[in-house]
Amino acid sequence: MIVTTFRTAAEGIAREQALLAAARPAVLLWQAQDDTIVVPRAWLNRAAVCTILPDMMRSGWHILPRGSGGGAVPQGPCTLTLAMIVPLSPRARIEDGYRLICGALSEALNRFEVASGTGAVAGAFCDGAWNVTAGGRKLAGTAQRWRTTPEGRIALLHASILMTPPPDGLWPALATLHCAAGLSQAPLRPDAHVALSELLPKTMRVAAFPGALARAAEDRLLRPLTERQRAA
Repeated sequence: MIVTTFRTAAEGIAREQALLAAARPAVLLWQAQDDTIVVPRAWLNRAAVCTILPDMMRSGWHILPRGSGGGAVPQGPCTLTLAMIVPLSPRARIEDGYRLICGALSEALNRFEVASGTGAVAGAFCDGAWNVTAGGRKLAGTAQRWRTTPEGRIALLHASILMTPPPDGLWPALATLHCAAGLSQAPLRPDAHVALSELLPKTMRVAAFPGALARAAEDRLLRPLTERQRAA
C-alpha cells in the first residue's frame, strides 16, 4: 500500500470521513505536508484561543478543528496516520475497536523488533489509556468514531504514529494552545514521547514500516467480516 500524501491534514480527515460515510471496509495510510495541530472544535469557541490563531499561523502552525473531544494532536510530515473502516458485530464494545487497531500497530512494530504496549503517559499530548507506547513513552495515539447504517454498525478507527521527532516548535505551540484553552493539566514533556525512527535497529528503515502496518491492518479488517459471514 502506498501512503497517500495530502497538502493539509484537513484533506486527510475529509478522506477518512468520506470512507466512513461510504460504510465499506477500508484501510487508509496518509500523511500531511503542512504542520498542523488538530484541536477539539469547542476550543475555537474560546476567545483566548481565537486571539492567538494569527500568531500560531505566523509561526508555521495551522490550527484545525475536529468534531470529537480529547486534546491537541500534531499532524504533518513527522506523523503517519492509519485509518480503518471496520464493520462491527452486534456485541462489539468500544474497547474492541481500540484492541483491534492497537493490535495492528503492535504486530507491525514486532516485525521491526520494537516491543510495545498501551497505556497513559504522564506529560504526553492528548493522553489516554489507549496510547501505543514503547519503553513507557508515547509512540501513537488512537481514537474512534462509530455510526449505524442499514447494514449494521461500522467504525472509523484512527491512529497517529510519530515516525520522526516533531519540530522543536511544537512544544511551545502546544503549551500556548493549552494555556489559551484554560487547561489545568500538567505541563507537556517532550521526553514523554518517542518517534519510530528512534526505536528501529540501524539495519531497518522507517520507510518500510507503512507496508508492514498496512498488512497487519488489512489482516484484522477481514476478521469482523468473517464473523458476520459465519453468523449469516
